[in-house]
Amino acid sequence: MSLAVRRLFLTLPFIALFAAVVSACGARADLSDPNAIVVPDGGLPDGVTPPPNTCGNGVCDNGETCDNCPIDCGFCSTCGNGVCDPGETCLGCPQDCGKCPNCGDGTCTMPLENCVNCPEDCGVCASCGDGICQTDESCENCPQDCGVCSNCPGDNLCDGTKTCISCPEVCGVCDVCGNGVCQMPFETCTNCPADCGSCTTVKNCFEAFTCAIACIDLMGNPPSFSLSCVSNCIAEACANGQFFANQAVDCIIDAAVFGDAGCKDIMCLESACNTQITACIASSCD
Repeated sequence: MSLAVRRLFLTLPFIALFAAVVSACGARADLSDPNAIVVPDGGLPDGVTPPPNTCGNGVCDNGETCDNCPIDCGFCSTCGNGVCDPGETCLGCPQDCGKCPNCGDGTCTMPLENCVNCPEDCGVCASCGDGICQTDESCENCPQDCGVCSNCPGDNLCDGTKTCISCPEVCGVCDVCGNGVCQMPFETCTNCPADCGSCTTVKNCFEAFTCAIACIDLMGNPPSFSLSCVSNCIAEACANGQFFANQAVDCIIDAAVFGDAGCKDIMCLESACNTQITACIASSCD
C-alpha cells in the first residue's frame, strides 16, 4: 500500500469524527467564509432554506420574507388557500404545506421554529388572545382570535394541519412541558412547574379572578372555558380570595356560557356580575 493511500485511510476516521461533531452541534461553518455560521436546517425538506438568525426579533430584516419568517413579516397573501403554492414552505405557511419535520418534538428550535409556524413546541404568540386575528395568526396557531379551523374536528382524525393547538378535541392536549414556555391553558403551575413556575397561595381575589377570566373564550360559538385553567387560577388565591373568586367566576361562566345573558364581551359580564365582582375587589387576604 502506498504512503498516500495509508495517509488517506488514517485520515478517514478523523473526517468521520469531524462530521459527527458538526452534525451534533447543528450549525456549521460556511466553507466559503470560515467566520460565517450557517443556521442549522433542523432536517428541513430539500430546497427549503433556513431563515436568518434574526428571525423572531420583531423586524422583517433583509433575508426575511413571508415565506421563511412569518413571525416577523406576516403570512403571505396566498397562505391559507389550501394549496402549497410555489415559494411557500413549511416555515412560512404550515397550514398549506404541512409542518416542518421537527415541529412537534417538544423543543422550540429557533429560528426554525417559533410561535407562528410551530405553536406546539413554542407556545402561542403573546398577541394570541387579544381578540384580533393578526397577520401572523391563523386558525392553526391561534383559534382563540381567528376561530376554529373548518376541518376541526372534521373526521375526528388528527392528520394534515391539525395540531394539539388548533384541534385539541382530536389531537389531544399538547405535551410540551419542559420547553421553557408556559402554554396556558394547557400548562399551569400545578401540572408543569418547570415552565410555569411553582404555585403560590398569595394571590388576592382580584388577581385570581382576572387570571380565571383569561381562561374563558368569549369568541367561540358558543363561548367555552377551560376548567383546569380556571381551577388553577383560583387555587393560587388565599382563603378569602378563593371564596369570593369562586362566586365571581361562577357568575361569569353562567352569564357567558350557560345563562340567559349570553354575554359576548367584558362590559356585559361586568354588568351581569357586578355584585360578585365588587365583593371580590373589596375582599383582602388579611
